[in-house]
Amino acid sequence: MNRIKAILAVVVVMGSLAVFEATSDKDCINLYVDYGNLEKSTFNECVTSTSDIKAIDLLVNNNFTLQGTDKYGTAVLCRLNGLPKEDECKDMPSGNAYWAILEKRDQILFEDYVWAQVGIDQLILSPGDSLALVFATDGTVNFPE
Repeated sequence: MNRIKAILAVVVVMGSLAVFEATSDKDCINLYVDYGNLEKSTFNECVTSTSDIKAIDLLVNNNFTLQGTDKYGTAVLCRLNGLPKEDECKDMPSGNAYWAILEKRDQILFEDYVWAQVGIDQLILSPGDSLALVFATDGTVNFPE
């Protein structure tokens, strides 16, 4: 009986450590930017945030410049830091070359990035979450790991 209690105690402690490890970055939001074939280095940094923040504000506060489209405003991201240069930003970007907006919530059950369900101007992130902007090349989005 004592052996079972000891095993259960070890399982509880190990589970607690896993939960702590998964949620230890509570004072920042991981920001990942992959410029794809736009010939700029990937950005991957945990930026300080101690409260909920709109994704667009997080980016602007960290010196990123964003341009939406004439038709949809900043709900659709057309350019990030002036890239890509050749798009006109009138309507929707090309289906083969666009900025994918991905998010990963600080939840133990969901470990992968998923497509954001709202525009960059409405997406609200919390400390511990992750935001990825990935430039799609030939329609392919390389999800961060």
